[in-house]
Amino acid sequence: MRLRFLAAACAAVGLLVSACGSSSSSGASGSGSDAVAKQITIWTTNADFWTYQSSHLAPFTKATGIKVTVNAIPEAGILDKETIAQRAKSSAFAMYEGPTSLISQDVGLLGGVPLKPLVANKKLAVSGFNLNDMSELGNCSLNGTLYCLPQFVDGAILAYNKKLLKQAGITTPPTTWPQILADANAVTQKTGTPGFCTRGSEAGAAIATFHFGEAYYIPYSASNKGFMVGPKWNSLLDSPGALKWATLYQQLMTKDAPKGVGAFTAVNCVNDFDQGKVAMDYDGITTFTGHEFTPAAGSPIAGVVGFQAPQCLTASPCMPLGPWGMFINPNVPQDQQNAAWKLMQYLSTPAFNKAEILARDEPGLAVDKSVASSDIKGVPSDYLQALSYVAAHAEPAPFPPSTAFNQSQQDEEIAISQLINGTAVAKAMTFAANGQNAVFKQAGLQK
Repeated sequence: MRLRFLAAACAAVGLLVSACGSSSSSGASGSGSDAVAKQITIWTTNADFWTYQSSHLAPFTKATGIKVTVNAIPEAGILDKETIAQRAKSSAFAMYEGPTSLISQDVGLLGGVPLKPLVANKKLAVSGFNLNDMSELGNCSLNGTLYCLPQFVDGAILAYNKKLLKQAGITTPPTTWPQILADANAVTQKTGTPGFCTRGSEAGAAIATFHFGEAYYIPYSASNKGFMVGPKWNSLLDSPGALKWATLYQQLMTKDAPKGVGAFTAVNCVNDFDQGKVAMDYDGITTFTGHEFTPAAGSPIAGVVGFQAPQCLTASPCMPLGPWGMFINPNVPQDQQNAAWKLMQYLSTPAFNKAEILARDEPGLAVDKSVASSDIKGVPSDYLQALSYVAAHAEPAPFPPSTAFNQSQQDEEIAISQLINGTAVAKAMTFAANGQNAVFKQAGLQK
């Protein structure tokens, strides 16, 4: 069954784990820092993504003695519920999940539990878990401290229709953004079929796919506060690189995308691609569901789908990855934190990781390096190669370490819509940069 709920760079997917009662009433075993609560409750969304996990916790309970109760919460409200709980310094949950792009907000509002001391506590170890086998740990770190474990491989991959490209005289897949633009132009002009699609509406998190491309053109610098913020908290959204990317993006979305793309969500692009109505689809959703683009025999695109990760322009990393991660609540007793840590390890073992991928048909869940580098039945080899390229070119700490970062993107979201509607590139990106600078200045970050 195809997953149609993924949007906003998975920003509506959430997981909270709450412990029932204090360390004494929760039935802790052991003593002191090694005590482990015997009952925790997981808050999940009501989306299919967590179905496998919530229905496969019996082995965890059998191995650890920790009973896990699962409560499904409507997808639309879980992030608000989480934020309210964070601001209240709530002790109602022991573990929660959130996007690592907001790690500063999460740790700033709630505090954070550093994971390395828990890793070092051998009495809390879960068989099969190895921190060194995890990818994207840099995105789970803030100021050098590890606070979470990633839940999927982030990034975006290009899916392309070999048949349509061939009809336009293209025999090899595009490997760079200029080539993607040139090939999209050729398909559009020679076949009459739109050459490119990526979500365009704010509701579909257009900002996520825009950021992936933008990072290629804003050169990585260790002195910057993030991939689009300079060393003095100055916005780089109107820098030469950002303007170059915005120009390319506007050409793709105004000349080569389907009509009405400004209102498209990821689902719209996937549907058009599946039906052979667009030649290329670019979105972070592909790191979850590569099988969206490997349809059954009889489909208009059966046997003609390829995958490619656009290559970085320089040797520097160019992927501002921000997967969701599992965090522990520091406001609960130690025994509850320890129980949450055991659950996090269990969900991150290679055995569970691979079983989940096979059951859910989602190769982008391969957060364990050993799993990502193995052959996965039914997953195209070029998809795995593209996925490995994405994971290997992640920028260290791509998102600014400030709770003001989320607000600083609001005018950029408007600018993206302006670009799709034909507003002059310099005007739209200056608007985005001015808005970001205003937020950072108000937050006291710009001196």
